[in-house]
Amino acid sequence: MVVSQSERRCPSCGALVALDAEWCGQCLRRLEPPSAPEPAPAPVRGPPTPQGERTEPTWVCPACEHENAIALDRCEVCGTPFAQLFAEPERRVEIDPSAAFRWSLLLPGLGHWKAGYRLDGLARMVLFAWTFGTVLVLVATRSTGIGTAGALLALYALSAVALYVVSAIDARRVASRLDPLVSSRALLWASVVLVVLSVLMATVLSLPALRSG
Repeated sequence: MVVSQSERRCPSCGALVALDAEWCGQCLRRLEPPSAPEPAPAPVRGPPTPQGERTEPTWVCPACEHENAIALDRCEVCGTPFAQLFAEPERRVEIDPSAAFRWSLLLPGLGHWKAGYRLDGLARMVLFAWTFGTVLVLVATRSTGIGTAGALLALYALSAVALYVVSAIDARRVASRLDPLVSSRALLWASVVLVVLSVLMATVLSLPALRSG
């Protein structure tokens, strides 16, 4: 006789008893508690497939989009630091290149200012005011001879004209997202040279007055 898993019978008389009964109702024999079912064996899993293998975490370079290992602090292709991932994108003012060119013709550096390059534009404004103002001072003092003052006048006049033309061209280029012809570093060195020349000019022009005194 096959006993289903939902029935329980007395092992002595074979009477049907409840699943949780402790005594047989027919022969009054004490019943053993039912044994717990054996757990099903866990399925045996084979080795993971290549698709399931874990790979090393990586980060994608925001500049060249190269995938680098997470342990690297800089991109192994272009050298961009890992911290650049969290930097906010630089916002530039959108301006038409022709408009930036016209603004720079009005005043060198103003086109850079309108394009969002404030520091570069301010440096060009100051440098042009310096060179052009020096030309006006030399002309006002009638220092236009062939001597040292005349040479300095020609040098400052050429510097002012060159800065005026190059700034207009660079304003168009930076508005078009191109590299300028004259960088900020070159402007810095030009300012240093003009400082030295200004000191020399003041010294040379003041010598005749000191001698006559």
